[in-house]
Amino acid sequence: MIGWFGDLRERVRATAPELVGDVGAALMALEQYQRWLIDDEADMTAPAWIGLQDYDWYLKHVLLMPYTASDLQVLGARELARARTFLQIERHRNRGLPPIEPASSAKQHEARVRAAENLIRQFIARHELLTLPDGLPERFETDAFWIVRPEGKRHFWEEITYRDPLNNHIHASIPGHRFDAFLQRRETRPIRRGYRDGVRSEGWAFYIEEMFLQAGLLDERPRARELFYIAQLKRAARVHAELQMQRGEFTLQQAIDYLISQVPLMEPDLARYDLQIYLRRPTYGMNYVMGKIQLEKLLSDRAQQLGDRFDLGAFHNEFLGAGPISISLIRWQMTGLDDEVRTLW
Repeated sequence: MIGWFGDLRERVRATAPELVGDVGAALMALEQYQRWLIDDEADMTAPAWIGLQDYDWYLKHVLLMPYTASDLQVLGARELARARTFLQIERHRNRGLPPIEPASSAKQHEARVRAAENLIRQFIARHELLTLPDGLPERFETDAFWIVRPEGKRHFWEEITYRDPLNNHIHASIPGHRFDAFLQRRETRPIRRGYRDGVRSEGWAFYIEEMFLQAGLLDERPRARELFYIAQLKRAARVHAELQMQRGEFTLQQAIDYLISQVPLMEPDLARYDLQIYLRRPTYGMNYVMGKIQLEKLLSDRAQQLGDRFDLGAFHNEFLGAGPISISLIRWQMTGLDDEVRTLW
């Protein structure tokens, strides 16, 4: 985090010099906080993990999920094996192709991002995958902005996005998080306008990665398909790492080492950043995989109900139209099935 604030201060020198003092003050406060943590660390003896009993309570009573930590362990392992299997099949299929070279300049990276977004929008419209509403921004920003780090270092998402921006832009921008937030700002129902369920948010953003892959967006970009499966591996590996930390079986460093051992291109800094979040915010690491699983179950239920009348684009519109609330509640609203929500009260 200190490094990020240092990066930010250098960037605002050129783009918003009036903010240099504010960024510097924030950086100084963060450095003071770090020194306080170091000086007082010996007195911080309480465990960082919460235990699976409280983890299960939170899953049911806060996230309204029909799963336990034991279910997550099994489903997460299944998703991990599935992602690794498809990655190996894809690599075998592409074994004669040259690798994707990372972008070599900010200009090239920006051009790739803009081309990726244009492709996404055109593909959505051509295949009627969902409705792009009026008033949508002409372009969305990227999470992986261009930066040159000492000794050419790059974190995991830079390694992915500098090679091909599609995965990250789908997840974080359109029709993922930024698009999702645009729709929520237009929401008129007060609870659904002001509340954001993490499982629903990350589940949708992760689901659409594979939805686009299976729908054919990457048919002409076979090496980029490998990057999608690597991203899937990363999301799935988080589940075991988080559960092991929250049951007190993994230290943070052991969880970092596990993530690096499971995921190509993973490195310590991004692994630490992610896993610190999941240690501070129990259940957040599993949001991606379990939200996707819930969404796929909802799609299956709805397709079974409608038969030949099922339309994928209409399903996506109805799901997004329900707002960022628990997928269990969205499923009840869309299908009338109450088998999941009955267990909640």
